[in-house]
Amino acid sequence: MTDVTVVVGAQFGSEGKGAIAAHLTKSWDDHDLAVRVNGPNAGHTAYDAQGREWKLRAVPVAAVTSNAQLYVAPGSEVDLQVLLDEVTALDLAGFNVSRRLKVHPSATVIEPRHLNAEQADGLVGRIGSTGKGIGAARADRVMRRATTFGEVAQDNPPYATNSYWAKFAAALDPRDFNNVLVEGTQGYGLGLHTSFYPTVTSADCRAIDFLAAVGIHPWQNGTNVRVVVVARVYPIRVAGNSGPLHGETSWEALGLPVERTTVTQKVRRVGEWDESLVEEALAANGHDGGDLVTLALTMLDQKYPEVSDSRELTDEADEFVRELENRLDCYVEFVGTGPATVVER
Repeated sequence: MTDVTVVVGAQFGSEGKGAIAAHLTKSWDDHDLAVRVNGPNAGHTAYDAQGREWKLRAVPVAAVTSNAQLYVAPGSEVDLQVLLDEVTALDLAGFNVSRRLKVHPSATVIEPRHLNAEQADGLVGRIGSTGKGIGAARADRVMRRATTFGEVAQDNPPYATNSYWAKFAAALDPRDFNNVLVEGTQGYGLGLHTSFYPTVTSADCRAIDFLAAVGIHPWQNGTNVRVVVVARVYPIRVAGNSGPLHGETSWEALGLPVERTTVTQKVRRVGEWDESLVEEALAANGHDGGDLVTLALTMLDQKYPEVSDSRELTDEADEFVRELENRLDCYVEFVGTGPATVVER
């Protein structure tokens, strides 16, 4: 039986999905598979065994935590320069990513014209988009004029795929691995068809959407699918006119250091805990009171500084988590107490 775990966000992205994905894939080997879905408008942060920080926009974070096989899904968008820069840096650091990473030939290539189109449309100022060309590339895909990674790889040795990969990529079977982790990007509230439209991203952000982008269906015999929904104590949205944010406040008012987005380095907007949004995200990801869906609560140290980087919770912090768990009727399986510290409950 293959365990397929999908990591998704409950809010507006930057919930700490990278930290949870890194924790889940520690010590994985080449019989396991880590999958990255979607494009370089989202950066996931993980730390390797030497404590080095990696902010990855194309490669799964398991690249720095394990020896797992690495995969960019067919439903993803690929910026070739971002991909090459990351693979080169990871290889130089000794992670041998170029031999482990496979990109599905059907993935969409982001071209300069896509970035130019988003800039010309004023998307950054209008809805707080990162302007990295993802939406424009998806629009081209819908209109059947996008370039695929397979087309590029045929003529470019740095990306060329071997015959084994061409066969594997065309028909991914999760049962070929002991464990599969699907690393989703952004968060539920940024979903294209949520009530937050139009200040959203250009796709939906649920587990079922990410599974579809990979080509895995949850009812396949021989697989056991579970979903980890990640929520941070103080949710954020990107800078600018990026949409409503419950209880919006400031980093200064919270007594916390200013946070900047991984990709654009703009100061993040920050708000108070929005329980109704998390409830909606849990329901949208299949939570019905059972154990299919669990919650990961991250950055608890922002509310309880005394648990910073600790592998144990204080009584007060533990009581906060238990009360939240009871209200949501959802098991809080993981608690993040620092950038690289996750407590399993």
